Amino acid sequence: MKKLQIISLAAVLLCLLAGGAAFGKASTAELYTHALMTGDADALEKLLAPNFWYIGSNGHIRDKEHFIQEVRDKKFVVEHMALRNVRETSLGETTILTGNGIFDGKFERKTPQGLMRYTLVLANNRGTEQVALFQATPVLPTSECMDGNCKLK
Repeated sequence: MKKLQIISLAAVLLCLLAGGAAFGKASTAELYTHALMTGDADALEKLLAPNFWYIGSNGHIRDKEHFIQEVRDKKFVVEHMALRNVRETSLGETTILTGNGIFDGKFERKTPQGLMRYTLVLANNRGTEQVALFQATPVLPTSECMDGNCKLK
């Protein structure tokens, strides 16, 4: 257990030290990750598209209103979240990011934690890039996972 905590902390520190290396400048994805780790519901109000969907690692789906309310009520607290092995593709003004990383926190509903496959859909909303969808899927830590190709739990 302690080894997993050390690995989680190292992954978060590497992400923070890398700054915008994976995404260029301070990206919408990085701002979203930071807002989750700090519980900044006001930042989430701006970062999330009006039609935002959050699909948690337990499969539970929340819309923007309910997701932000859980953050405000501290029913959803993200202690660590790191993104790595990010792959990006765009079509028009929509961007899809997928990668893996560590997800750890305190949640009202039972939620798998640890190594995850992340998917974020970013959309241009009248000149402002916003998160339209976030999904976390639990994966197994295998050697293939180091390049982003993780096996599902």
